Amino acid sequence: MSISDIRINARLTGSDAQRLQELLSYSGSSVSEVLRDALREYHALHVRPQRDPMQLLAGYIGSGNGPEDLSSNYKTYLIDALENKLPIRVQEPGKAP
Repeated sequence: MSISDIRINARLTGSDAQRLQELLSYSGSSVSEVLRDALREYHALHVRPQRDPMQLLAGYIGSGNGPEDLSSNYKTYLIDALENKLPIRVQEPGKAP
């Protein structure tokens, strides 16, 4: 028996057995069909489909504005922006004036 072919042996009693009988008479389906449908519905309600992280970010990656070298020269751009905003001279850490 493979993962694509699983046999189930279940005992239903009381109200669960009654519910199954109602579903069988209402739908005219077999027990296997009712259980397959119920499993699909339960799965759809309780399991989120996993998506590739790249698919999730696809709409955002590369959509920003700014210099193309921002990721490698961000300190220079930050220093320039701060020098324009602040009246004091901003020094990059580790560099002499």
